[in-house]
Amino acid sequence: MGIADIQEKQSEERKREKRLVRFANTVTRDFLDTKHIKSKITQEPVAYITKAFLDYLFFEAYKEIRELYDEQLNHFMMDFAPRKLVLTSEQAKEAAVILTDLLIFLEDKGHIHNGHELSALAKKNAGAFAKLFPKTAKKESEKEKKSVSGKNMKKAAVKAKFTNLNIGRNDPCPCGSGKKYKKCCGKNA
Repeated sequence: MGIADIQEKQSEERKREKRLVRFANTVTRDFLDTKHIKSKITQEPVAYITKAFLDYLFFEAYKEIRELYDEQLNHFMMDFAPRKLVLTSEQAKEAAVILTDLLIFLEDKGHIHNGHELSALAKKNAGAFAKLFPKTAKKESEKEKKSVSGKNMKKAAVKAKFTNLNIGRNDPCPCGSGKKYKKCCGKNA
C-alpha cells in the first residue's frame, strides 16, 4: 500500500466521519422536535442519549444506521453505556424510554426497518440496564468541601461525583467542558 493509497483511505474516513456527524446532529434535532418527546422529557438528556447511541453505532461498532440489529443494541445497553455514560439509575430508566422512542422514530423516518422489534428489546432490557448504574452519585466528604475554593468548586464536585466511574484518559470530561478528561478534571488525578 503506497502513501497515495493511505492518504485516499484517510480522506474517505474523514468524509464518512463528517457525513455521520451531520446525520447524527440532524436526527437528534428532528427527534427533539417530535411532539412525543417535547411533552415527556426535557431536551438535555434526550440529546445526550441520542448522540451517545448514534456515536456508539457509527464510531465504536463501526456500523451504518441500516446495519442496526439487536447485537448492537444489547452491546450499547449492557456494555458501552454503563462504561461511558454518566447516569444514575433513575436517569438510566429514563434513558431506556428515550432509546425505545428513538428506535421507533428512526423506523418511522425510514432510517431502519426493525425499530419496533428493537424498541421491544430495549423495553425488555430496561430493568437490567438501570441496575448497571449507581443509584445516586456519591456525596462529597467534608474535607473535600472545605478544601475547594470558588473557581474550582465545580470541577471538584464533578471529580468527587465521578470517582467511582471508569473514565478513560482520552474520554470527554464528564464535567461538560468539552475537553478530554486528562486535560480537564483528570489533570491532577
